Amino acid sequence: MSERSNADPLTEIAPGLMRCDTGYLRSGHTACYLLFNGGHAAIIDTGVGASIPGILDALARLDIARDAVDWVIPSHVHLDHAGGAGALMQALPNARLGIHPSGAEHMADPSRLEAGVRALYGDEFFDREYAPLTPVARERMATLDDGETVFVGQRPLEVLHTPGHAWHHLSLYDVDSAVLIAGDAFGASYPGYIQERSLFLVPVVPPPQFNPEAYRATLARIIALAPRRVAPAHFPAIDQVETAASLLEEMLDAAIEWTWQAASAADLNQRLLDGWCRWLPPDATREQLERDFGLDIWLTSEGLWLWRSKQERKAAR
Repeated sequence: MSERSNADPLTEIAPGLMRCDTGYLRSGHTACYLLFNGGHAAIIDTGVGASIPGILDALARLDIARDAVDWVIPSHVHLDHAGGAGALMQALPNARLGIHPSGAEHMADPSRLEAGVRALYGDEFFDREYAPLTPVARERMATLDDGETVFVGQRPLEVLHTPGHAWHHLSLYDVDSAVLIAGDAFGASYPGYIQERSLFLVPVVPPPQFNPEAYRATLARIIALAPRRVAPAHFPAIDQVETAASLLEEMLDAAIEWTWQAASAADLNQRLLDGWCRWLPPDATREQLERDFGLDIWLTSEGLWLWRSKQERKAAR
């Protein structure tokens, strides 16, 4: 395995496009992206509230004034991507929050998000990692439709609705660099697992909105777009786009099969840990899988188990 993290939180993905490590949970876990052109800038994903000082420091390092940021765009409202949005907007006087139409209400009133995350993770985790959540004023929001284009200076960003991981998920295609900033629509990986000759990433499908048909359609749409690179929120950039998409679909198909075989969500979690080992790079171990991807796999087991329960309820009607 190669080095697991980069000491510098800023990494160039393409000219005018920087990845910024938000510091959520650990170094090399969750990224946001800073895009700038002609004296204007956008921030895609925000991390959590504790991420905001680091993002503002990154702007300063890049000589981007706070009032030059036109857009803050969470890929979706899950709190590792949007939990810091309200606090960040308070620091950026001219920014609009671009959001999927289904996510806007949660940004204006995050109380339902908070209740759901407390139920999933527990109060202690929420209070340590996410609290407090800051609402965003509705007049500072703009909902972004599928196929819409927003501009950072003269630099176009094409909006793609990319459901599957969540219904309210969007991705942004940076036309100038041919990079797709994908949030969680293209799986998750971490430093050391994406290399020139091998790659390992996992499909993350947390509760409550996983939809396998939508997830597969999103992968197919990304392949058809043919981006030069995919820049996910978790974490290294991916150049082998078609290979990665095939891997994600193969691992998802196996996970769905194990979902129907499992006796419980906990049993499914162990089946994912054991079963996904066969896709690991030769120099990686199950222990490393559990260490680095344990939270992702637990969330996926919970999401798949809830999906199975919904299918069973539909079948019983």
